[in-house]
Amino acid sequence: MHLYKKITIFTLEMKTVSIIIPVYNRANLVMRTLQTVVDQTYRPLQIVLVDNFSTDDTLVVLNQFKIDNNAPDFEVIVTQEKLHTASAARNRGMQFANGEYLMFFDSDDLMERRLVQKYVDAFESSPQKVDIVMTRRNLVNDIGEKTAMPIFKKDLIANHILHSVMATQAFCARRDFIKDKEWNNNILQWDDFEYGLRLLLTKPVVGYLDGKPRVDVIFGGENSITGTNFSSNHGKWEVALRTMVLDIKNSSLLNKQRYYDLLYYRLLVLAAHYHREGHPEYAKPTAQKAYSVLNRKWIYRKVMPRLFKRIVRGKRGSARIARWIIK
Repeated sequence: MHLYKKITIFTLEMKTVSIIIPVYNRANLVMRTLQTVVDQTYRPLQIVLVDNFSTDDTLVVLNQFKIDNNAPDFEVIVTQEKLHTASAARNRGMQFANGEYLMFFDSDDLMERRLVQKYVDAFESSPQKVDIVMTRRNLVNDIGEKTAMPIFKKDLIANHILHSVMATQAFCARRDFIKDKEWNNNILQWDDFEYGLRLLLTKPVVGYLDGKPRVDVIFGGENSITGTNFSSNHGKWEVALRTMVLDIKNSSLLNKQRYYDLLYYRLLVLAAHYHREGHPEYAKPTAQKAYSVLNRKWIYRKVMPRLFKRIVRGKRGSARIARWIIK
């Protein structure tokens, strides 16, 4: 009895991390992702799996995963969301999340086994109260080639607009910071792009995991949640960009025109992708819309058409040039 008391005096209370994963028609794929969650070195974890009313056996797979893995230090919740958007599924998951820290993840991506531990260490070791911790990512194409994405610590909002650094899989947040910040159910593509901007506009204290990328984002291929091209979702990307313009307008940012210009540069990038994919009927009006804003400065008129051509040819580095000239 006395020994027990001594042990409890020195036992640290571990904080729960909640991981929300929306799932739709991933019966043959989701276990690969869930295995990387099971393999996490950190406990306690709460896993909230939100089936978006799949038409295959996804719900059966998720329920079996719960039967096989639910434990006192590894709580598995399986629920459903009828509104068929990833944002609605994530909002549904947030209703169940009770951890001190909260992560979102996609059902086809992979996390390094110490990712959660690294997040918690970053929160707990910071001398100030950190709201968000970000990590680097690998983009993995359909033949398995990995491209390590940089992480930016300066000019973060601009770099998010250009590089989507606050992607779904790239951050962990305090629940008390994020719990009242819902995803936008009206955005069907780039929902995390818009959500990340909205989070950054609240001026959070941000920490970073340095070193190697700790998430593999499966980008490309018919099984990818991101899709195989831009043209097949024409019109949906633009909704996100228009919403982000309104987010900037309603924010307390100074020099708002700079961020508008950066968003219209992203619209020009989208037009270049349409063109590259063989859809000039989408590319031309999209580019014209971008130029209607970007032509207001002579340097934009000179440089932006060249950047458009670079992107069409598949060359990298255009975003860095854009950030340098958009001041």
